[in-house]
Amino acid sequence: MKLGRFQSWTFLACISFITVAHAANVVVQPVTLEQTKQQIKAVGNAEAIHSVTLYPAVGDRVTHVHFKPGDNVEKGELLLELDSRRQKAALTEARITLQDTERTMKRLVESHARGAVPQSDLDDAKTLFELAKVKLTQAETELEDRQVRAPFSGVMGLTDVEVGDRITTQTAIATIDDTTELYINFNAPEAAVNVLRHKGSVEVTPWLSEKAYEAKIAQLDSRINGQTRTLRTKAKLDNSAKQFMPGMSFRVHINILGDDFAVVPEAAMMWGAAGPYVWKSADNKATRVDVKIEQRLAGRLLVSGGLKQGDLLVTEGVQRLRPGQELVHINNIKLAKEQ
Repeated sequence: MKLGRFQSWTFLACISFITVAHAANVVVQPVTLEQTKQQIKAVGNAEAIHSVTLYPAVGDRVTHVHFKPGDNVEKGELLLELDSRRQKAALTEARITLQDTERTMKRLVESHARGAVPQSDLDDAKTLFELAKVKLTQAETELEDRQVRAPFSGVMGLTDVEVGDRITTQTAIATIDDTTELYINFNAPEAAVNVLRHKGSVEVTPWLSEKAYEAKIAQLDSRINGQTRTLRTKAKLDNSAKQFMPGMSFRVHINILGDDFAVVPEAAMMWGAAGPYVWKSADNKATRVDVKIEQRLAGRLLVSGGLKQGDLLVTEGVQRLRPGQELVHINNIKLAKEQ
């Protein structure tokens, strides 16, 4: 009799053990979506947004040099002067002539009003006055040609020109660069054309640094090179801090975003005879979902298949699951206890 009771108790305990074993403790998380990323790298060179080499308009002896290499100059600032004694004299003469012809014209206007001089004399005086204004303009222009001024605000480069040198119109005085912004010139592959048109910016990294900066797409060439299958591109980089110089090399990173796919942690991915699969919780029951890996990222995979955004993906406790097995979401229980 005692043995029968013991066997009955053992049978009930086994049933209870089997029932408990059917429910698996797992950790779940909602499925999120992420776009695939393809990063294309290129090499770019920095170029000043405005950069010119200064030449004189005429040739003569240098009398003054008003800048030093590395000076920051403003637009219109006087940089260099040539011998202008004859031009200054011609300008003074033109002003005197203009004043004289103006006085003569005014006198003849008054005389003509009284009928003392014919209309032809007044017309001749007006003609001489207009010609005198033209001569004055010419004299002013010839004097301006003896001066070299900054075409824009920027930084002056090296120069070999000194006071006393006799230079010609072919003599390079110096370079001037506006470096408040820089163009990063690079050749982008054909696959990146649509991204460059719509995204509007790229990441650039100085060759000897790891810090990335954002550069806005400024100009795209009108055609793709038929041999290299690349597109000439200019990206504009802010350089108000003057930390970069024209001619520096940069690494250019272009991120191309693709379609949205489900994100799966690496620990949640399982492999079977048919390929990779994951487990999800549907009504607290284990459901196997076959997937295809689209891209591998750091610590996670982007997959296609039967996963939708918001599905409960089993991330821990996946090793011994069976289809239809009851699931206990232990992370939800912990959250409920903490609350």
